[in-house]
Amino acid sequence: MTKHPPNRRGISFEVGAQLEARDRLKNWYPAHIEDIDYEEGKVLIHFKRWNHRYDEWFCWDSPYLRPLEKIQLRKEGLHEEEGSSISPELTSATNPLLFAEEAWP
Repeated sequence: MTKHPPNRRGISFEVGAQLEARDRLKNWYPAHIEDIDYEEGKVLIHFKRWNHRYDEWFCWDSPYLRPLEKIQLRKEGLHEEEGSSISPELTSATNPLLFAEEAWP
């Protein structure tokens, strides 16, 4: 009798599905599912950019599998477009602390 994979939020139990897996040294790495054994209830995990000799079978309800965390990039630090004006808080007239030497007697 074949088993059915559990419903785990963020993990799709199909070949090629992206996730994170924990190695034997307890580090988490991006990985994907290479194969599924429905009889044993296991998935073969391939760690990205690792040699296939490190592929490892995990029970599909293992706590060492988790959804892939998406990295959110911040847009701060980008250069302003040409022609953008200087904000009023950056002028010495509105912010005397910018020119502290002028404020000293």
